[in-house]
Amino acid sequence: MAKLIFEYAEILDSAGSSLTSREFIRNITVEGTEVTLEPSTVAVEDNREINESFTGRIMIRSTDTNFKQAGSPLTGLQTSILASAYISTDGTLPTEARLKLVGKTGSHTLTTGKVYIMGHNSYENGRLETVLMAQAAEVSNLNAMVVS
Repeated sequence: MAKLIFEYAEILDSAGSSLTSREFIRNITVEGTEVTLEPSTVAVEDNREINESFTGRIMIRSTDTNFKQAGSPLTGLQTSILASAYISTDGTLPTEARLKLVGKTGSHTLTTGKVYIMGHNSYENGRLETVLMAQAAEVSNLNAMVVS
């Protein structure tokens, strides 16, 4: 059985294109990553059920608080992850985006459908972590989350 281990996360625009600044979220903690795809079932007749829609949810934790750029060596930016226009930290409506988790070699890459990304700082694990959560409800399970 393969594990989902991610090298980095990237925020894409609502069309699925990379942002011009190519800002990456590195140091994603393995124990702090949740990926779920849950069906919403409805009863139709004779006690039978069908999946009406699917809810895909991704929650990640990173020990980085600032974005990193691509390249070697990875350089840190002074741009806070939580300051992005694509992430809501206070209940305001952010710009709609997609969240892409790029898997390490031998793992998978996951991309959400259009979502609103919510974020906050967490100190639960005895260190400062940035927590991002994205959730999408779609009729087709292929639209909620794309795996490659």
